[in-house]
Amino acid sequence: MKKQLILACFTAVLPVLILTGQPAPARYGKIDRADLEMKVYPLDTTAEAVILCDYGEFNSNTFEFTRLLRIKVLKKEGTNIVNRVFNISDNRAIKGCTYNLVDGEVIESKLKNESIFRELIREGRYRYRITMPDVRAGSIVELQYTFPLLPNEWRFQDSVPVRWSELRINDSPYISFQKVFYGFQPLHTNEPGRWVGKDMPALHTEPYMNSLTNYLTKVEIELSNVMIPGYTKFYTSSWNAVNNYLLDHQYFGEAIGMGLFLSDDVKSIHERNLSDIEKMKAACDLVRQKVKWNEEESLYTSGDIGVAYRKGSGNSADVNMILIQMLKKLDFEAFPVALSTRNNGIISPSFPTIDKLNYVIAGVIYNGKNYFFDATEPYLPAGMLPFRVLNGRGRIVNEKYSDWIDLSPNFDQKEIVYCDMTLEESGEIKGTVSYSHSDYGAYYFRKEIKGFNSEDEYIRDLESTMPGLAISSSTFEDIDSIDKPVTEKHEVSISGSADILGDLISISPMLIDRMENNPFKLDTRKYPIDYGHPVKIRYILKLDIPEGYEVAEMPKACNITLPDKSARFTYQAWPMENTIHVNASFEISKTVFVESEYQFLKELYNQAIAKQAEVIMLKKKT
Repeated sequence: MKKQLILACFTAVLPVLILTGQPAPARYGKIDRADLEMKVYPLDTTAEAVILCDYGEFNSNTFEFTRLLRIKVLKKEGTNIVNRVFNISDNRAIKGCTYNLVDGEVIESKLKNESIFRELIREGRYRYRITMPDVRAGSIVELQYTFPLLPNEWRFQDSVPVRWSELRINDSPYISFQKVFYGFQPLHTNEPGRWVGKDMPALHTEPYMNSLTNYLTKVEIELSNVMIPGYTKFYTSSWNAVNNYLLDHQYFGEAIGMGLFLSDDVKSIHERNLSDIEKMKAACDLVRQKVKWNEEESLYTSGDIGVAYRKGSGNSADVNMILIQMLKKLDFEAFPVALSTRNNGIISPSFPTIDKLNYVIAGVIYNGKNYFFDATEPYLPAGMLPFRVLNGRGRIVNEKYSDWIDLSPNFDQKEIVYCDMTLEESGEIKGTVSYSHSDYGAYYFRKEIKGFNSEDEYIRDLESTMPGLAISSSTFEDIDSIDKPVTEKHEVSISGSADILGDLISISPMLIDRMENNPFKLDTRKYPIDYGHPVKIRYILKLDIPEGYEVAEMPKACNITLPDKSARFTYQAWPMENTIHVNASFEISKTVFVESEYQFLKELYNQAIAKQAEVIMLKKKT
């Protein structure tokens, strides 16, 4: 709607502006035969595909943006990259073609309308999914499309190499845009109105990495204001303008004022004689039970939230706007917190934006303290936020004030493994393995086990992931009590962890969940390490050894700590009469580590892996 109004105004008042500049780097339909014959990309011989050219230009005569994208598929694994999703208002001027070299002849397969699929994002906003025809290793795929105004972002870098990426924006006296550049890879050309990325390397996802989009070399673009004779509109000239825009929006601000349908539920909570903190949690629990999330993430409601409530399902904004309204009716100072999820990327506080926001949660200020709620997840206790939301900060949207608010998690991922075992002289180990999962650990476990058809299926999967493990019986406690830790207890036998060497027995005391692989394999890392939330894992072993044996060799204790005490691994093993005790813990106490801390963290993992691999030697008494 915003763009349609602007374009209608332009038709009446705009003079013709003349475009100037260098020739376009590519023309639709003009394919270089050498690119079709290419088998391997010289600058990255492992690449599954390469973006040959990605060219976009804003035409200040028509106030439209045209993009030409050309991709070479090098391996079968690279065929999926050509099937693209575009957030554009309509499918006009979308055209595409796949080129293949067959017996020396260039064969063209044109994109058909039935391979273009439109999905509604919200009123006036659509997403188009394009499936290209006859794509195989060796193909070149070309797409060109046009849409009003500018894209939200332009990427000069991708998950595959980019040979050439060029963006041109011709200035207009009638529209103001904000442009913010990100990334670690420098541009080849950076001049007024023209930016070029040349021979950009592929950027691959690394372990414990926030969204890849945070680290790509790119520019984010946002419409700030429109100033036409007789019409002036400010959109994202400031964060206050963003706040006002959202408060005025039919599917955001207006949704906050709805709520007559909640009267009975609010009354039922009041009648339970709860404390204020308990009332907030009760409201979150009630909304979670009555309105199921349909897995769609959105900043905006799908329509009337009363309809979503009566229907019993809705997108994330439907669910959390209903919660906000219920909290307000319970007399709490409740408000929406707009944010960008982890997959959507980090927002720069100095770059006011609407399009970058894609999610909303409920916030409450009570006795000077901030509380946050998200009622979308069935296994998430009230007051804990989903992992996708743990992305730094959110923006309070409120008529009284608007400001940034810290969304750092107040809960850890806690896991305790307790093994009460007996080592037999044959080398077999039998006993009980108990797990206790708390906070995010409990949430992840509940999601995992509910993904199986039965507890038996979960147990069989557990056995398959740990060679030598056989489970004879199992019990589970508090799986459905999401405010409590969840426990699992298994009667097990383990083979392969002890070796008989004559009068000696060698045993690896880390019987369960031993750390074997370092997630950090690169020599250096350019990007922060992001865990999302703290992690605390503890392993406890009590092992009875066979009669007639004694300890001959025991791993030494260790306490490895990063310089700022933000991560730690401890290990201790000791004998006590006819029993061996082991206590190991691994803790990550902060969520984000900068690049300069990478080597310390990598070495912590290396030493933890080495220590956990050490064995205890037993020998027969003489």
